[in-house]
Amino acid sequence: MEISVFLEHDEKDTQNVKQAKALYKALREKDRETIAKLLVDDPVWDVSPGFPDGGVYSGMAEVFGSFYSKLRNRFRSFSAIPEIFIDGGDVVTVLGFYKFEKNEEDSFRLVRFAHTWGINIDGRIKGVWQVADSAQFITSGEAET
Repeated sequence: MEISVFLEHDEKDTQNVKQAKALYKALREKDRETIAKLLVDDPVWDVSPGFPDGGVYSGMAEVFGSFYSKLRNRFRSFSAIPEIFIDGGDVVTVLGFYKFEKNEEDSFRLVRFAHTWGINIDGRIKGVWQVADSAQFITSGEAET
């Protein structure tokens, strides 16, 4: 399924799941204004070791100026395809796939991920704890030690 099906099918979603879906959509569309409204002022991205540029990124400048800019430079195309949203109260866990293409000669690959988004009492997203099938990046030559 395409990403838009999962992000727009929301009649039974909780408010927290709607927030997570809105963030995926805003990230895909690079809608900075909506991203800023959905996130706390100093979000934290905890990206699993083995994932390209894995580490902990704190604040908008590190998350978007460092992590995402490095990630975009590594791939010809890269996107997240969320499939399952699980509301745990103050967290929303999302299971899905990264879809990426290293270069023009490379075919698209899919890599499983789990994102757990922290949600504060005001409904803003505090950040993400991310894990992915990092071995897929190693076999495609994308992971660094």
